[in-house]
Amino acid sequence: MPLVHAEQLVKTYRAGDIDVQAVRGIDFSIEPASFVAFVGPSGSGKSTLLNMIGCLDRPTAGKLTVLDTDVATLDRRASAAFRGQHIGFIFQDFNLIPVLTAYENIEYPLIMVQDWSPKERADRVSGLLAAVGMADQANKRPDQLSGGQKQRVAVARALVANRSWCSPTSPPPTSTTTPPTASSN
Repeated sequence: MPLVHAEQLVKTYRAGDIDVQAVRGIDFSIEPASFVAFVGPSGSGKSTLLNMIGCLDRPTAGKLTVLDTDVATLDRRASAAFRGQHIGFIFQDFNLIPVLTAYENIEYPLIMVQDWSPKERADRVSGLLAAVGMADQANKRPDQLSGGQKQRVAVARALVANRSWCSPTSPPPTSTTTPPTASSN
């Protein structure tokens, strides 16, 4: 079973009276333990595609399954629960919470969407901090970290809940009516 499977996947945004196709009828499968890169120029639909895979946006047409779940059928609450259980994001601007330490930023998903005991959380977070070479920076806030250190915290946060899919992506759209500037083929 592929982790992600798309058939004739389409995403169209409405910009006034104009329909803009950000993703045009693409087909692909991503198998477990694969490393995949979506490559293209700015505005070609890469972030739109990742947002659909991550249940932050819905396809306009076609079929998209993630972990054998048709994500287009999930309502807002079910999408959020699915993301929390199965998908980790590494955002381009990291989206670290400024008032939390590196440790707390990594721990946050375990508190908000997972049901882990304090000991399980501590073991998992400490292990990931060590794995990304940040154990000695655990008590620093994001404004006290370098860009590379912030990136490592974001990677650890994406991996903390043993999710099935981890996606580096751009920030989620602020509005589903804001179209990208170009389309993907």
